[in-house]
Amino acid sequence: MGPRLRGDDSARWCSTAMTSGHARTREYRREELALIAILLAFFAAIIAFAVSLPFDARLFPLVIGSAGILLSLGVAFEALHRRRAGDASAADASAGEGDAAARAGWPRYLTALFAAPVFGLIFWLFGFVVAALAAMLLMPPLMGYADRKRLIITALVTVAVLALVAPKLLNVDLPHGVAGDWLIDVLALRGD
Repeated sequence: MGPRLRGDDSARWCSTAMTSGHARTREYRREELALIAILLAFFAAIIAFAVSLPFDARLFPLVIGSAGILLSLGVAFEALHRRRAGDASAADASAGEGDAAARAGWPRYLTALFAAPVFGLIFWLFGFVVAALAAMLLMPPLMGYADRKRLIITALVTVAVLALVAPKLLNVDLPHGVAGDWLIDVLALRGD
């Protein structure tokens, strides 16, 4: 075996790094397509189970299932379009510096894990308005979102519109939660 040149190691390292980058891209695409397939099956099942329900009970699952299918198909179309265009930069970026998921730590994972149960508990205890504001104001900063001004404006406008639209136009009372109902009863605010 002849003398080792310095360039031999760097060439081997480059080819290894490129191979691992391509492998990550393939894994990312495979996971993305698997998630799309699971979501399509889930939303199709929602529609399939809702078909036999009476009209009033069927309406909400049909709307959610149809919207989910359209969203899943849109994501699938975008992924296939990106793949056909040969644009691997988006997939490679998932492992790079620009992707927040690549830098995710335990606070982000714990937020993602406990978001739904904590939201459900707050919703049950304090009702829609408090739970929605808590979810919109606390979760994004814990997940790494930094634009505080836009976050506050979006949360307040969304909750205000839903709190005004649902009871008035849709004739749907938003839940007040256990503590909210207790407070309404104690202060005799209920107009029964």
